[in-house]
Amino acid sequence: MKKTILAKNIKKLRLFKSMNQTEFAELFDLKRSSIGAYEEGRAEPKLEALIKISNYFDLGIDDIVKGELTVNKIAGFELPAVDSNDISNLHDKIDSIYRRIDLVDKKLSQFTKDNNK
Repeated sequence: MKKTILAKNIKKLRLFKSMNQTEFAELFDLKRSSIGAYEEGRAEPKLEALIKISNYFDLGIDDIVKGELTVNKIAGFELPAVDSNDISNLHDKIDSIYRRIDLVDKKLSQFTKDNNK
């Protein structure tokens, strides 16, 4: 039997919290056998259970049902938005640092050369 996205996501959510099926079931007033059936794709949770799970993990029901969850999504980790101007400024700063390193390297080489005469 092919597992659905929902089945995979329920298992990921449970494992993310390092819970066994019994602990996960008790958290949402479900039976352990129901969690096993959800994870194997033999059954799907009722809307009430999905609401409890989504609230607990601070995820939308759509997140759990429609797309495969990532650890970052479950943990609520998101990368900050980066503006292309920020990237350009960063490149300019890096170029400036490389130019300074080259200058210091040349001065050090000259110093070494002058002191070895």
